Amino acid sequence: MRTLIDGTMARGGGGFTYLVNVMPRLAALSPQDEFRLLVRNERLADSLPQLPNLRVDLLPPVGFPGRLRFTHLDLPRIAAEWGADLIFSAGETAPLRSPCPSVAAFRNPNIFTDRDQGWSWKQTLRLRTLRALARQSAWSCDRIMFVSEDSSRWIGDAMGLPDERRAVVHHGIEPGPWRARSQDGPIYPWPYILSVSSVYRYKNFVRLIEAYGELARMRTDVPDLVIVGDDQDPEYSRKMLAARAASGEIAGQIHILGEVSYADIPAYYASAELFVFPSYLETFGHPLLEAMAAEVPIVAADIPVFRELAGNAALYADPHSSAALAKEMEAALFGMGVRQALVKRGRDRVRRFSWERSAQSLNAVFRSVAAEAAPVRIVARAAA
Repeated sequence: MRTLIDGTMARGGGGFTYLVNVMPRLAALSPQDEFRLLVRNERLADSLPQLPNLRVDLLPPVGFPGRLRFTHLDLPRIAAEWGADLIFSAGETAPLRSPCPSVAAFRNPNIFTDRDQGWSWKQTLRLRTLRALARQSAWSCDRIMFVSEDSSRWIGDAMGLPDERRAVVHHGIEPGPWRARSQDGPIYPWPYILSVSSVYRYKNFVRLIEAYGELARMRTDVPDLVIVGDDQDPEYSRKMLAARAASGEIAGQIHILGEVSYADIPAYYASAELFVFPSYLETFGHPLLEAMAAEVPIVAADIPVFRELAGNAALYADPHSSAALAKEMEAALFGMGVRQALVKRGRDRVRRFSWERSAQSLNAVFRSVAAEAAPVRIVARAAA
């Protein structure tokens, strides 16, 4: 079986994490099959191991019109020329006309939400266009893959997608590397609270900075705040810096680091006293798995998908209330026995998620779709 994977939309964050972890395992799981991954991110291409049945093509960057042309013209052509049995679009857009069965992953919550996030008119137009294209993909693809039960419900319902064409495949984690302690010592010589994610406005870092300010003014023994993530929303990044400046004398305790190499991220978890994930809009939330695997207690936004992932291994707070976030952060840091309880629950909870299981589930979706289409393709070939 030949599977062509469109990973050209993966720049960083969840898309990068997903492909760099699932692709090697998918290839190892089916050594008799061939996988061809198309990417535009050189760092992603370099992060993938060389395997005999995994080919990685690094394509040049393109703008939005070029992306549309690639999806609907170039991708089907490449699939036909290569003799692909299946196309998997790791983003939300797939060819309207494909020479073979197709599966698309719906992961980007921005495309599907009706929430007003104050985007510029250009970004609003772009997201509306992507939503229209995703709706077309929902009906042109043989299956749509979601990364959580929650996103399958609200996005699938919004797209009017029948239940039988929805598939849920959770992301995974390999706990070992996240539990290893750096041989070079801690990242910082002082305690800190950690938050990790690409910077978008829905990640809610401004509210986290405000919550931290409230907590730090109440208690002088609160650890520093460290925020790690590549900047995908410069306008919002400026608001983060403004919130930091507005915190006054505690601004020096707030560290906004920007992008950090994925290989170095475990070291940041290793020395953290607490992990806080305040995002109010997600389809998954992989940093929660990372924190549980690293045995760091968690405070998370109280949204359904986070409860689906972390269960009772986190404290939850209203992401729109800095006071509520500050209260739960204080409880996790200073509450009697709270830290130990959260770490133990996280250690148990994270066992439900693995990249091997994710790859197995994805492989099952591919084979199911290919098997369903096989009789139709045989009849078509016979008629030709």
